Amino acid sequence: MKKGLFFIVILLLGFRVAAQQKLLLKGKPNSMYVEHRVGEKESLSSIGRMYGLTASQLSRFNGRSPSAVLSKGSTLKVPLSISDISQKTGTPVYHAVSKGDNLFKISQRYNKVPVSQLRTWNKLGASGVKNGQELIIGYIKINTDQSLASSSQKETVADKVAETAVATEVAAKSTVSEPAKAVPVKEKEAAQEFHKDNEEKNNATAPVNSSLSDEGFFASLYVRDDLTLVQQYRSGDAATFKTISGWTDRKYYVLINDIKPGTIVRITTPNNKSICARVLSPLPLTKGDEGLLLRMNNAAASALGMKDEKFTVTLTFFE
Repeated sequence: MKKGLFFIVILLLGFRVAAQQKLLLKGKPNSMYVEHRVGEKESLSSIGRMYGLTASQLSRFNGRSPSAVLSKGSTLKVPLSISDISQKTGTPVYHAVSKGDNLFKISQRYNKVPVSQLRTWNKLGASGVKNGQELIIGYIKINTDQSLASSSQKETVADKVAETAVATEVAAKSTVSEPAKAVPVKEKEAAQEFHKDNEEKNNATAPVNSSLSDEGFFASLYVRDDLTLVQQYRSGDAATFKTISGWTDRKYYVLINDIKPGTIVRITTPNNKSICARVLSPLPLTKGDEGLLLRMNNAAASALGMKDEKFTVTLTFFE
């Protein structure tokens, strides 16, 4: 009986492995891609979510309309860059050995992965490589759970409640050395009701990963947007505000003027650390904020390794 069950398990695993697509790198070094075979009911949007791309990015790379209907069994080119390939677990990516290739050259081409690692991944032992041989050179993360991707289309009630609580907490803890100036009603409303159009655009295109990014909870919502958006840059001094948010859920927030609430920004410090945060509201009208570019919650500053009261940051966002 046990032997029969063992055989069935092995058989099922074999079918599962056979169903997985082998991702073979193609194209030139500055325009690499893998081919995805379109499955049942798959679209540019659903495939894009799997690879962390948008429908517009995929359609442009493939010379198709963003609304194109994909036929089952057809192939779609999925652009990849060297930075997308890691030496950690995930879905393996392969390189086809060509004339003149050797393990050292392949190693240098793909993130300088150790030759010993290439031998281990491909069970090469002390042997060399042959022309046409397909070698694992790294791994990429693919989100095949479409239920997770679908859940990213809507912001949860818990998120809205948490962000409103942060805004309330910030307002309650704001202190000044002179009589406080009233915060305009519009700013209070902005802190509680985020820019709906921007939120829907970000949520509609961003993939959801099962684990949080190194840049925080909102990292998956940064950029990945349509080609009409232009990247903007800011730099200046930053300070912090105290809140309980961000320490466990890694949801980072900033107060900054002239950027729509709800916008996701990337903040980088001189130590080359970065986090992604959501704009909560404009800077409050308080003494001591003159000359500040932004304030971020203290959990964000801790993630960046910043301990000073004020520090320099560079900020990028898309609008």
